[in-house]
Amino acid sequence: MLDRVDFSVTRQAPTLDHYRREWTPGPDVTLGGVWVGAVVSDQAGRNYLGLRGTDDFVTGMTHVVSPVCGFRALHPGAEATHLFSEYSGIDWFEPLTYTDSGDRLQTSYPSGRFEWDDDGFHWYDAGNRWELHGRTVSDVAITHVPIQPGIEHQVHYRHELMYATGIIDGVEVSGYAHQDFAYGPPGMIYTELPVARHLQGMWMSWLHAYPDGRLGGGSFWQGRDGLDFGPGYLLEDGVTTVHRDIVATPTFDENGKMTALEATVGAASYNFAFDTSGSPLHYFGRVVSDGAGTAPARSWCWVEYAGGMLTPELLDMMNQQFRLVRGR
Repeated sequence: MLDRVDFSVTRQAPTLDHYRREWTPGPDVTLGGVWVGAVVSDQAGRNYLGLRGTDDFVTGMTHVVSPVCGFRALHPGAEATHLFSEYSGIDWFEPLTYTDSGDRLQTSYPSGRFEWDDDGFHWYDAGNRWELHGRTVSDVAITHVPIQPGIEHQVHYRHELMYATGIIDGVEVSGYAHQDFAYGPPGMIYTELPVARHLQGMWMSWLHAYPDGRLGGGSFWQGRDGLDFGPGYLLEDGVTTVHRDIVATPTFDENGKMTALEATVGAASYNFAFDTSGSPLHYFGRVVSDGAGTAPARSWCWVEYAGGMLTPELLDMMNQQFRLVRGR
């Protein structure tokens, strides 16, 4: 069992090139998964979750990660409900088409599309039930775990924060969004790479807003089973700093659900409260206080806590159904 792992965390200013499918963070790796996620609120304070993945099970395919997440309305203290019935039963896989016209990139699939241009990121439903527009507010942060004892394959994981605005079912919304990318050896997908298989105990990301419009936030990992693994980054006053030693201490209720968390990032301490779950693995909530002890005006927090559930054996069983289409 691993008790420590060597890794690095770096940052880059985002450019349009970062969203081209041929971009990679280093040699000898290719795209192994992309995830676009958003937690946004309307003026009445209702929260909505959207999540779409591509290339993480089958290259060239996108899916809605349902029924675990999909597209949902988040209800404090109650079960999250699906917004669109076709995504509520089984995962919804669709082939994608990628177009690069130089100043605009587009990933389209039968039920919608993603676009990237100089104005940011855009997510459209083919039936006009929603559209979200994301403005990147952090640098692109990249965690790299190289080959080493106990780690057979290298992996790069990159993440960025966006402030999102848009419309869901005719209602104006705004809030948090992120873009999530994984890279590994050619032909491998994220669940075959070491973060998912051996390292992750918890993943967290958040965005908060102050009354004067300033934004803050961050994202980090925590290792499983006592593993010292705390890479991540922090956004404060428009500046992104990367960190290798983030420590998070969660609190659980009598049913084993996460209710609070304290995270130490550099010299700062952040406190979070969670009152909503979107699945057995996903919790949503707010920033109680930032690194200065201030409660932001608005905030959106997303935690994936798997504990020791995501074992290599379970992940391999999940991937078994895709072997034929992957040519394996």
